[in-house]
Amino acid sequence: MKEEHTIVGKSVRFVGASDKVTGRAQYLDDIDLPGMLHAKILRSPHAHARIVKIDTSKASVLPGVKAVITAADCPQIPFGLDVPDARIFAQTKVRYAGEEVAAVAAETPKIAWEALKLIEVHYEILPALFTPEEALRPGAPLIHEDKPGNLAKTYLIERGDVEKDFALCDYVFEEEFFSSRVTPCYLEPFGAIARWEPDGRLTVWTGIQGAFQARAEIARALGMNPSEITVKVPTIGGAFGGKIWIRNFHPITALLARKAKRPVKFVLTRPEEFMASRHRVPAKIRIRLGMMKDGTLVCKDTTIVADNGAYSWAAPKILLNMSIRTDCLYRFKSVRTRSSLVYTNTTPTSGFRGYGNAQSHFAQESMIDVCARKAALDPVAVRLKNAVQRGDLTLHGWKVKSCGLSECIEKARDAILRGRKPKEEQEGKVRRGVGLACMNHVSGNRAGNNFDGSSSMVRFQEDGKLLLYHGESDMGQGARTVLTQIAAETLGIKAEDVLVMPIDTDVSPFGFGSYSSRVTTVAGKAAYLASLQVREQLLGLAARLLEATPEDLDIREGRIFVRGSERAGISVAEVCKSAIRTQATVALTAYVAYDPPTEGADEDFYGDYSSAYTYAAQAVEVEVNTETGQIGVLRVAAAHDVGRAVNPNGIRGQIYGGVAQGAGWALYENIIYKDGRLQNNSLRSYTLMTVTDMPEVEPIIVETHDPVGPYGAKGIGEPALIPMPPAVANAVEDAVGVRIRDLPITGEKIFFKLHPECEGPAS
Repeated sequence: MKEEHTIVGKSVRFVGASDKVTGRAQYLDDIDLPGMLHAKILRSPHAHARIVKIDTSKASVLPGVKAVITAADCPQIPFGLDVPDARIFAQTKVRYAGEEVAAVAAETPKIAWEALKLIEVHYEILPALFTPEEALRPGAPLIHEDKPGNLAKTYLIERGDVEKDFALCDYVFEEEFFSSRVTPCYLEPFGAIARWEPDGRLTVWTGIQGAFQARAEIARALGMNPSEITVKVPTIGGAFGGKIWIRNFHPITALLARKAKRPVKFVLTRPEEFMASRHRVPAKIRIRLGMMKDGTLVCKDTTIVADNGAYSWAAPKILLNMSIRTDCLYRFKSVRTRSSLVYTNTTPTSGFRGYGNAQSHFAQESMIDVCARKAALDPVAVRLKNAVQRGDLTLHGWKVKSCGLSECIEKARDAILRGRKPKEEQEGKVRRGVGLACMNHVSGNRAGNNFDGSSSMVRFQEDGKLLLYHGESDMGQGARTVLTQIAAETLGIKAEDVLVMPIDTDVSPFGFGSYSSRVTTVAGKAAYLASLQVREQLLGLAARLLEATPEDLDIREGRIFVRGSERAGISVAEVCKSAIRTQATVALTAYVAYDPPTEGADEDFYGDYSSAYTYAAQAVEVEVNTETGQIGVLRVAAAHDVGRAVNPNGIRGQIYGGVAQGAGWALYENIIYKDGRLQNNSLRSYTLMTVTDMPEVEPIIVETHDPVGPYGAKGIGEPALIPMPPAVANAVEDAVGVRIRDLPITGEKIFFKLHPECEGPAS
């Protein structure tokens, strides 16, 4: 029986919701500092070109301009993540249209824009490579001279004897899939404000997911020590993984502020977000899959070619996720993956909700349906037969301590079949089908022997209010709310008596940030453990005041009492006042650095690197017009194993949002280039899911009570997006018998598949 709690498991209102709907919330662009200047960045119009000369003299003397900088004014230090190949500005050449070439700080944005027009840059055009296939051809020009073959990263990962197992299979099928390039398209454009303090330290305000990671990378780019930099995080208007890491504008804004000796603000315009943001890594994925006549999945051989863009950022880590994670969704006997990350003269790619899992799940979950249909088997039954279970040790070393995958599959299947609309209408012109796809994901991600935890500090004030400090950003997903609920539940106080403090790297305890769906599981556990320590301190002092023993006391709704005598007792506020303003002198403060019981993957990427793994199955019903190919998603049944629902309404909101984003990627979204130049760089030309397109969504919460997570909870941030594209593709085949293997699944592609007599694009 599930343990009942007062606050955990309840749909409390989101912390900060009132501030957002009333306009009181302060986002980056709401911040105005005395004497602040405005920055603009000059970007390359060419995909690949040598920089012959830059002349900034005319811009420098324009009235109102206070600073102009180029690569010549910057430290020449490469920065980035796994492959540090980026610099603050393009140096000898530009590698994509949109790369930073120069920057200006001026009294107004208009003056800064005018100054950019006065900067003269002479280019020598170079041959450009826009696809991995072009970049991998023998003799192709090198985008980075020190990267032979235009390869940023390669992996070869093998478990078991794949070829031996293929030889024993009843069926071996092979297919190729392509996941498109898309952008996070969050509501609030990314930006930064930089100010140099009188003591020589740098303060940066930025709506970033990982403040401490940002501090380290800014320090690296500027050749500074992290302790010389403070990063403050205001309210964030969405991120979806696109704001995990810094961008070039962070050190650029700092250097402009240093040169101008005044604070400087830079905010990307929407076209810049499309042109110079970090897109989802597009990938071509070929899968060879072996199975038995009874539907047992035996082995899988995968080849991945992914587009890195011009610089690496998080794409190497994303490629690794693509290469491993789907192998742990089912009980494969053996797997092999060969993957390559390829430089191209396009916008760099990086993190976006799902972090590589989304691409590989599109391929694998589409492939499961293809194979099941060819073998005359039920795709849902195949998944149930092979689903990973609690207690499994997967072939990559994952220890599955909680798992509701089978329950998710059954509940999603049953829900989508209830109340189905007729399979056909209008004499077969409109046909409907259902499809299902599964997913697994992590709740944390340990790299090697690095720290993968979170830190939390809690401190009572004399009036009984609790201050909770942590290092993980709330980007709209409800992190502050979940941490509030966990602390309040643990301490027996009201949620409104918990104040989650803003993130400031000078004050906040260390945390890696909001990514890998880790906040509830990892940051929540740190908050839980810190609250437990303060609870002991609180009860210890209360016992002295009440002349009782701490073991006999309990706390409920902010009141401490002897069990069995709830009317008597003392308020938490009274105990706090006694601790702080009398000779009792109890700190009522705790600082916990929590590192989950996981092990980093070894050199062969084997290891249990997340404390909990999340699972889901999403089923969809689609409608296809066979005359036009027009497609619509009618209903979605989304069943998610969340361990324990800390805030059920928050989970439902995550599912609604993930379904919308996943369906948008499945049906509409696609970054389009022509000769290396982005063609759809605005909300007018980049098609997104809108409220009028949204299907009916049935969120189904499956609770498995994870033994490690706080109150049994697991992450939910990324999973709801991941199964949508393959579920839609599977439903389309069920409806009209055609398989779309490349995203997005447009009406045009369906039409030409249905009407091969008409000439059209291959799919």
